[in-house]
Amino acid sequence: MTVEMRRYRLKEGAKEAFQKVFLEVIVPLRQAMGFTVLGAYWLSERDFLWFVGHENFAEAEKAYYEHPERKKVDPRQYIEAMETRFVERLL
Repeated sequence: MTVEMRRYRLKEGAKEAFQKVFLEVIVPLRQAMGFTVLGAYWLSERDFLWFVGHENFAEAEKAYYEHPERKKVDPRQYIEAMETRFVERLL
């Protein structure tokens, strides 16, 4: 499984709105499309970290962003900065 780490720095005061979109739209849609959400963590009031995996990540990622339900929301409106990278599991 290919796993991607995503770390977001949210805009001031965006935690609740972002969390609602994440839990109600992003996670269910990712899961419906075969992704596994391996964990999601608040590091601070504005710093969020999560891990998502898929067996065919590139193809699934493209389909996810093209999905009509995903196009209805834009979580980037809550994000000030973003870091993403693929990670390799040790244990």
